[in-house]
Amino acid sequence: MSEHDASASDEEKKVPSESALEEANCHIREACDILRQEASRVRKEREAFESVAKKLKDVHFSATVKLNVGGHYFTTSVQTLNKDSGSMLHAMFSGRFDTKPSEDGSYFIDRDGTHFRYILNYLRTGQLLLPDDKLIKNELLAEAQFYQIQEMVEKLKPRPFPGSKILVEKAQCETVAAWLPEQKQLKTDGMKLLYRATVDGWSSSDFHSCCDNKGATVVVVKSGKYIFGGFTKCSWDNGEQNFQKILITSCF
Repeated sequence: MSEHDASASDEEKKVPSESALEEANCHIREACDILRQEASRVRKEREAFESVAKKLKDVHFSATVKLNVGGHYFTTSVQTLNKDSGSMLHAMFSGRFDTKPSEDGSYFIDRDGTHFRYILNYLRTGQLLLPDDKLIKNELLAEAQFYQIQEMVEKLKPRPFPGSKILVEKAQCETVAAWLPEQKQLKTDGMKLLYRATVDGWSSSDFHSCCDNKGATVVVVKSGKYIFGGFTKCSWDNGEQNFQKILITSCF
């Protein structure tokens, strides 16, 4: 055998066989599977940790404060009372003023404390959960204004055109309110929903059965992404003469 042949034979011995390559690939695949499983486990643990951390943001370990609001006692944290930087409560407990507690250790606020729990819960969570009671909402609006919690005030203000599922944005409501005579613009929150096609039916008879002889009305229609409508100071009725009296204003 020549030197050249011997060298070639040695090189052939160094090349792994197909079975060896397949075995190596098998080990690599197993290692990749293990890594994927570990990555998935770590990801789940991180998500669980982040979930707990998010919940703990609302758990306060700061000093507690006892409030006496018109004879109703509440215990909360300084952090909660300082949530709204523009509020009266923030001014009281941010350290800007030397607020002194009463002899029993509570801070007295000379207000009706009946609805103060709604104030605290809103500061804690940012959510406004109320019973469907107009009187309670009006009383709470007065309290939110007193404590100067502006975001809460905006949420409690009567919504123009209550019941509408079309007029949901402030700009839309303002546009439609501008259609109305001046004396009616101030009363948009007191309007009553007379007719909704998806509930009361789509035929003209359905419309007239709900809307005829109701006085001045606003009609709003949504077609695709477009919203249009108008105001009439005359009552609807099923006669043709009435349609000549209807005043329709510009679309928006």
